[in-house]
Amino acid sequence: MSLLSRSWPTILKYVFGPLILLILFWTIGISAIWNLLTTVNLGYFLLAYFLFAFSMFIAAFNLYLLLWPIKRINPRKFLQYFFANRITALIFPGRLGEFSITYYFHRENISYGQGLAAVVTDKLTTVSCSMIFGIAAIYIFMQGAHISTLAMYIFFMLFIFILLVSPASRKFIRKHILGKYAHHFQGFSATLFSYEREHKRMAILNIIITLVRILVIALSAKAMFLALRTDVPLFTLILIGGLETLSNSIPLTINGLGIEQAIGIYVFSAVGVNPVVTGARYVMSFVIKYSFGFFSTFFISSDLLHTTTDKPLAKESKEL
Repeated sequence: MSLLSRSWPTILKYVFGPLILLILFWTIGISAIWNLLTTVNLGYFLLAYFLFAFSMFIAAFNLYLLLWPIKRINPRKFLQYFFANRITALIFPGRLGEFSITYYFHRENISYGQGLAAVVTDKLTTVSCSMIFGIAAIYIFMQGAHISTLAMYIFFMLFIFILLVSPASRKFIRKHILGKYAHHFQGFSATLFSYEREHKRMAILNIIITLVRILVIALSAKAMFLALRTDVPLFTLILIGGLETLSNSIPLTINGLGIEQAIGIYVFSAVGVNPVVTGARYVMSFVIKYSFGFFSTFFISSDLLHTTTDKPLAKESKEL
């Protein structure tokens, strides 16, 4: 099998997202979006930027707490690991890039299994909260339309969760998928279940902080809409934000690019927000997200930015 035939699915993921976005903005009207962006209230834009940055630090603190029972990493080093990983997540399909942070944890003598369990626990909390808000958004704003699609997604996530907790499935994965690399992931099950059995306070605190972060993200979105002279209720932004988060978890494009915007414009239109305004808001969000990632590179050690391209890790990942 040629290299091109093996890599074409990944290539499509990098092409598919921008193509969806281009078609979407072309349909709405690129010139109309640009004209609206030239009238942005700079004060609200800066507020939205600050709130987004604050939400990133909240996310870092949330994951840091889950690692606390495993090992207490120096906070400054952890932030470097976290933001280096966030940069990786911006260029990998879906949210797959976020799991690369387990490699950084390995530098602190945290096994891949333990690190992966902490990240999975954090993601399960986020996805679970997003599902609740997403279901509410569909029932409230779209009278239950497309609930079957969301139900299929929820069923898929429950299926993944069952695989994680089932002894038989874990044994199958260790034996037939991981094979001789299974020892690298020792401690995954023990750490995953420890949050429910031994560290319940950490798990509850993780849920509370996740809800706070969802609120801060919604406030950032509200500031962006206000910068465009449109007032959207905070409750609406929280519910639709749940759908946006779920769309980011679909590994079809880079970081949910295109999918999130298409779903968002559709739902916001259902609640009476002009598609041009929503499109301009997503452009602002894109600028904030990627510029924050760019500025983060100045505070990260250069060796961390090259970690995910180290040959030993690439080889091991390929074998897995």
